[in-house]
Amino acid sequence: MIWDELAKIALIGTERAQLSENTLSALAKLGINAEGNPAKAILEAAALYHSLRRAGFPLQKQEPEFKPIQPEESSPANRASGRSAQHLSQILDGRYFYALPEYLLLARQHHKHLPAEQLPFLFRLSLKYPQIWEKVQPALGPEGQWLLRQNPDWQALAENPELDTWPDATLEVKQAMLRFLRRTQPEQAVPLLTAIWDHLPHTDKQAFLNILSTGLGDYDETFLEGCLVDRRKEVRLAAAALLSRLPDSGLIERLYARAMQLLKQKGNGPPDLQYPKALDEGLKRDGIGAKKGQPSDWTLEIFSKIPPKRWEEYFHKPTVDTLRLLAGSPRKQLLLEAAANAAILHQDHRWIEAILRFWWRTNDEAAWSSATGKRLIEQLPEPLFNELAVQQLQQQPGYIEESSLLSQMLCQGAHEWEDRLALLVLKGFQQWISGARNYYWNLWHYRRILEVAAYKINPKLQESFRNGWDARSPVWYRWEKEVDRFLQVLAFRKEMQAEVGRGNG
Repeated sequence: MIWDELAKIALIGTERAQLSENTLSALAKLGINAEGNPAKAILEAAALYHSLRRAGFPLQKQEPEFKPIQPEESSPANRASGRSAQHLSQILDGRYFYALPEYLLLARQHHKHLPAEQLPFLFRLSLKYPQIWEKVQPALGPEGQWLLRQNPDWQALAENPELDTWPDATLEVKQAMLRFLRRTQPEQAVPLLTAIWDHLPHTDKQAFLNILSTGLGDYDETFLEGCLVDRRKEVRLAAAALLSRLPDSGLIERLYARAMQLLKQKGNGPPDLQYPKALDEGLKRDGIGAKKGQPSDWTLEIFSKIPPKRWEEYFHKPTVDTLRLLAGSPRKQLLLEAAANAAILHQDHRWIEAILRFWWRTNDEAAWSSATGKRLIEQLPEPLFNELAVQQLQQQPGYIEESSLLSQMLCQGAHEWEDRLALLVLKGFQQWISGARNYYWNLWHYRRILEVAAYKINPKLQESFRNGWDARSPVWYRWEKEVDRFLQVLAFRKEMQAEVGRGNG
């Protein structure tokens, strides 16, 4: 370095050493004349380089050893159009955020890759909400796959299917590999975990068990049964929760045997219950009574795990008749709540429908307004949701009561609305506005209904709803803003749907 050369000559003298050609050239560029008095040139250069050393060395430009790898570009047919990219930007800036799942689905259906400039935001969003990642990933394209690998913060989203790297992989990479396996070859996940399980902290075990919830199958049972005796309660409960989702698991058989001991029935009459006297180690092992509670709470937990079809087999009755039998029990509330929980846990759509129809017939507002009721509605298959909603409107057309089951279903926002349902709901609201003379405070739920409808009905119905709003109604001023927003969202979604399918341009 120049400073080292200057220091050396200053020590041994200019008579015994001379500046190199490179140093002379560098000094000349800095305005130091080194061709005159050598000692003077050394002093000037030393003073200058001393100041440079205190201020910091200038960086030298170096050619990289390797050229950066450029991402493969998407084909023009797979690129989103400029207008479609603008639509995604409007969604992500919050103006139409609830249209994001629809946009991602359309991009996948039309084989369009997401615009690269929006991917960092979507990656951050996916880290927070894994369900978003499931929709983002299929529409990444080569640029997106390349970009994903550039930031270590996003590595939790990346996948590494090279299983031979498992032993030396970081925790985040192992989790990514496990997520990949659970979607592609779920039965191969447990053997990998078994090899490292005993050495993992309980927090890592919980994280891996959460990943096992995808692709859960009978091939996981032996491993999960072993987790029921883990020294950490959190691990035991996570494993028990997974085993309770396997309708033929040993855990379900044990709980069913307990339920049979508690169930009391005389002849063909309604069943009654006898609560357990104590919470024994067997129930604790199977995840019962994790929170402090009473014997009735333990009984509810036990019956909430039993697949509802087991009771049809036990009573030798079809779904609706079995439900009526449970509803006739002195413990009706507990048994019906347990049946609803079990229908959700085991995704039994026949029981979900039967319970909702029972609540509708008995006008059980407390049941459908509860947290369990809302989860039950959310699990309704889409055709059944529309059928049940239309039947309620046909039975009681026009104004939708705030506390009704139909209002709860529509405000949930979990299902797409068929055209016949959209027309019945919104045409009925138009008629109400036209005939109303006063604004009623208990109509606030219609604001939510309009908000949901804007994102859940077919946007091609926009023209059907552009007219028919009575601007002369005394209550119109209360609803004009909400109706305008409803029409604006429909127009946006209609254009978005048309544009996603276009080519780049």
